Amino acid sequence: MCSAAAAVLSVATTSAPRLSRRVAVIGGGSAGVVTARFLKRAGHDATIFESGSTVGGVWADNPTNDVVYKVSRPRLCLQRCLPYITKEMLGQYIEAYGREFGLLQLATFGATVTRVAPAASEGAPRWTVEWTVDDVAHSDVFDAVVVATGHYNKPYMPSLPGEENWLAGDAARRITHSLHYDDPDDFRGQSVLVVGGRSSGVDIARMLYGVAEWVYVLEKKCTSATTHAAEAVTHVPLGTRLCRNGRLAAPRGGGGGGGEEEEEVEGPPVTKVVLATGYVYSFPFLDETACGLTFEGERFVTPLYQHFMDAGGALPGGVLGMHAARPTLGFVGIPLAVPCPIPFFECQAAFLAEQWAKPDAALHGAEATARRQAWVAAMRDAVGSRDQDLHYTSTSARGPGTTSAWAYMRELLRATHATRPVDEAGDCWLERPSWEARLTTVEAVYADRGARYPKLPWEDDAYRRCEYTVDWASGTWSVDASRC
Repeated sequence: MCSAAAAVLSVATTSAPRLSRRVAVIGGGSAGVVTARFLKRAGHDATIFESGSTVGGVWADNPTNDVVYKVSRPRLCLQRCLPYITKEMLGQYIEAYGREFGLLQLATFGATVTRVAPAASEGAPRWTVEWTVDDVAHSDVFDAVVVATGHYNKPYMPSLPGEENWLAGDAARRITHSLHYDDPDDFRGQSVLVVGGRSSGVDIARMLYGVAEWVYVLEKKCTSATTHAAEAVTHVPLGTRLCRNGRLAAPRGGGGGGGEEEEEVEGPPVTKVVLATGYVYSFPFLDETACGLTFEGERFVTPLYQHFMDAGGALPGGVLGMHAARPTLGFVGIPLAVPCPIPFFECQAAFLAEQWAKPDAALHGAEATARRQAWVAAMRDAVGSRDQDLHYTSTSARGPGTTSAWAYMRELLRATHATRPVDEAGDCWLERPSWEARLTTVEAVYADRGARYPKLPWEDDAYRRCEYTVDWASGTWSVDASRC
């Protein structure tokens, strides 16, 4: 195997010396492919490790982690902001993205990464990566590692009030997670409780509407049990309890599950439960102690600077600091509920690639380490006991709901441009002078789309059929609402 030693790269856009690092990118989905593009653009030597036979991740034709159910997904403002598209179309886009930027030849397909650990080395910390292809083991050492495997591998399965008693009441009752949901016909004629009001919960409730005998939707935005008998749908709040006879008991006057007086919810007995409750983070190839991180089975990864760079913690032997100055372990795609994920990943990847082009003294120095750790500490203080809110980009040091994903993206790009100035001839939207105007346009289109979102989870999703026409030069746009 070739040496992992970083090489000096001279780049005209800055007078400071730049480093070219060998980087292992774990995962060839949208986040991994985007990351490889920007690492290559910054002069790094990237290798993608993808367990499937092509790039695309969960959107590929034959994914190794098939979590996408049968519903169209958003176009994500890839090139144009048009209607929702299918899984197949998005997978084809990611593959075309990889071909366009010469990334497919950087990939090792059929590779299952089994271990990533700090390498024994002098000087700047490096990483040992171990993987298998066709049961043949391989190993190499890299200057940096990006984890881009997504967070749709290990479902979050919270216990529901009364579930044990409910399950004991009938052997045919089942609780499943949206990870295993695929087709509404599997629930035809059933009375289904959908737990969760974000994207998956809304999609599943809408698909079950008119197919299931009755649909109950439990989510935190609901303040009291409300039945829509003509539609065979009931909205119930947090704290609603499953009873042995299959019925639901909701707290009077709102959720919380704090021992409030209950009322029986109108509707037939629940026969199936679908948990659309999201996922916990799991990276089986990483050892939490060795990496100075906490993530396994949790709804957060900590400590991460800007949601993607190891910001240090307690290490074996009592050493404190930035993972013994190891900011070269990165994560792209950790944040939750992001708008337009691919442009979002591009902003993260561009920033990370520029950080890793810095000389070791600047990257690993005490000042940079202190800055990263201060950011993490401020975020922890902001969320208090709600660690699960750490990776919502609406959270800042001022608290949850005080910023936005758009502000986060702008912050990353401004920092990126400090070392790699914009250029009219740039081959990507985020490196041209018009980057902020373009992002503002996308934000406006996305806001219009959000305003058309149905008020109740099971209502018609006609907003998906709206078509937007954008003039990127002027920043103007229009929407054809005739199909909405």
